[in-house]
Amino acid sequence: MLYRLWLLFFTFARIAALVLGGGLAMLPVIEETFVNKKKLLTAEELLDVVAITQTVPGIIAANAAVSIGMKIAGFAGALAALAGAVLPSFVIILIIAMLFPALSPDNVYYLGAFAGIRAGVTGLIAATALKIGKKTLTGRFEVIAAAILLAAALYGVNPGFIIVTAVVSGVIYCRICAWRVAKAGNGGGK
Repeated sequence: MLYRLWLLFFTFARIAALVLGGGLAMLPVIEETFVNKKKLLTAEELLDVVAITQTVPGIIAANAAVSIGMKIAGFAGALAALAGAVLPSFVIILIIAMLFPALSPDNVYYLGAFAGIRAGVTGLIAATALKIGKKTLTGRFEVIAAAILLAAALYGVNPGFIIVTAVVSGVIYCRICAWRVAKAGNGGGK
């Protein structure tokens, strides 16, 4: 148990310290560590964590840390993962906040660093979206729902409305599938 707590703390601390871009950008590292190397989560469990962390309020990285920590080592695991995810970010942002007033807004190094960071983060998020899409968009319903909801997001529809719509449409779809299975099991209702 203690090994798992240290693993959660140090893995999330390493991710928080080295991965730029927040929660979505850290997913490939989480998958590599907890799914591929340590085999403490399945790919499906990680997808469930991603879905949950995207729909609840709060910081994605902290939500993911708590969810994964809870799955792997219970409440103590959630605390260890959360501490690991928060501590490096807190220290880094504190240092940046202390140095920020001294930076000139037209400093080429400052501007270049942030331009590079923005491009890198965009690439990491795009790669994560592609990986999740390959695992999630496996049927006609998923593809159609994702396309409609992506269009809604691009047209500026409120993200809360998109999430609620996705949940409701998923529940309706599953109810229809269950009804079809039950109907087929009854000989087509004859």
